[in-house]
Amino acid sequence: MDFKVSFQPLFIEDLERIVRQIARQNPDAAQKLGERIIQTGETLCFFPERYPRVRQRPDVRRFIVGNYFKVFYRVHYPSRTVQILRCWDGRRAHHPPMS
Repeated sequence: MDFKVSFQPLFIEDLERIVRQIARQNPDAAQKLGERIIQTGETLCFFPERYPRVRQRPDVRRFIVGNYFKVFYRVHYPSRTVQILRCWDGRRAHHPPMS
């Protein structure tokens, strides 16, 4: 049975901010990046354990899109859901807290 993928509000805010920043210089690249991040997240409905756990937060896993964009998610096995939590630009020194 597949897992249901849920994009959390903080993830959506993060992704919108990243896409807006990139779109200032390259709208096409921004759109493609946003679509690629969403599509990769949606694939977590199959085998969500494929990506590594975050050392400091063992209940959270992450995947990277491109060289810089880290997407954090949590798998809830009893309800068979995947919560996509945050999306961070790895080039930035400061990252917002995980919820």
